Amino acid sequence: MRWTRETIATRRSPRAIGALFALAVVALSPARDAGAMPRLTARAAVVMDASSGDVIWERNSDEPLPPASTTKVLTAILALESGRLDDRLTVSEFAADTAPSKINLHPGQRMRLHDLVYAVLLNSANDAAEVVAEGLGGSQAAFAARMNEKARAIGATHAHFANPHGLTAYGHVVSARDLAVIFRYGLRVPLFREILETRRVDVPLEGAGIHLVSLHSHNRLLTGYAYPVIGKTGYTRPARRCFVGAATHDNREVIIALLGASDLWGDARRLFAYGFGAPDRPSVVMAGILPIPSVLARRSVPPPPEDDEAAEARAAARFAVQLGPYATRRSAAAVRARLARRGYTAMLTGRALRLGSFSTEGRARRLAVRLRLTGYRPIVVAFN
Repeated sequence: MRWTRETIATRRSPRAIGALFALAVVALSPARDAGAMPRLTARAAVVMDASSGDVIWERNSDEPLPPASTTKVLTAILALESGRLDDRLTVSEFAADTAPSKINLHPGQRMRLHDLVYAVLLNSANDAAEVVAEGLGGSQAAFAARMNEKARAIGATHAHFANPHGLTAYGHVVSARDLAVIFRYGLRVPLFREILETRRVDVPLEGAGIHLVSLHSHNRLLTGYAYPVIGKTGYTRPARRCFVGAATHDNREVIIALLGASDLWGDARRLFAYGFGAPDRPSVVMAGILPIPSVLARRSVPPPPEDDEAAEARAAARFAVQLGPYATRRSAAAVRARLARRGYTAMLTGRALRLGSFSTEGRARRLAVRLRLTGYRPIVVAFN
């Protein structure tokens, strides 16, 4: 029987769709690879042997993509290697205003760098990541330069960082292979594993007195899965769901990295099962290449549950354009005055300026384009 678009459109029974699905996979996959490739929703992914660094499996692993909060893995590595873990860093206005995923730090408060790293890796706190960047680098831009230097030094050749937290910024991209390489390096850094193995911890915060901040991991595979998984999640709307992590089974450690997933935890489980050679490992190629997506899309499939970080990020339905941070608050105020003469209203937040409050990222980007044409270097940010 010849399968035409008309035939497909009129035969929508589960059995018929299943047959089409199987035919598509067979037609598009080499016969020798049948039964060997994990089924994924991610745009890019890699499975790597942690000991040797050899790639076990990959798809689009060198494509630069937005990494969301998996960025914080490198932020944490630089902090852990700084030799300043006992330093108490002060929260700036700009850091306190960094949203949406945060631990609600306030200007003037102080937290030990050691505890800030816990907040960065467990709670994925953007405000804590900004405090780390300013405390170690002096500014977001200077710390991002350190991140890029470190990434090159350890072999993450496609990575380019613009900030320490992973909020959407022009040119802020990492490949899946980069993420795996960075995470593999981190596994050898003292305290890195220990922090990621922590499910919940209370850390002190100095302000008007001292009070405890409760932190908890966003990693759903840390417990209750076949292999205990340590790792870091990430989510923004452009990046979708991201993850990088590692698990050990039968004295063998495997690292996975996922970028742009819709079924994050399902993808992660399938990659670990593949990496450890599970007998029931899936046999379907990555989503997006089947010739019959319109038929499959008609089936009502409930969306996967959101992780904590994705839920927090989705709650921030506003976007703005940021300029800076500048060297001083006075410099930022001078830029605001120049913008006002051109008809722009900017809000001063620490040493940075924020313009607009948009319901969609696209509208914020249009303003950013206009500002870039007049010589500024804007980035689009999300906030509560």
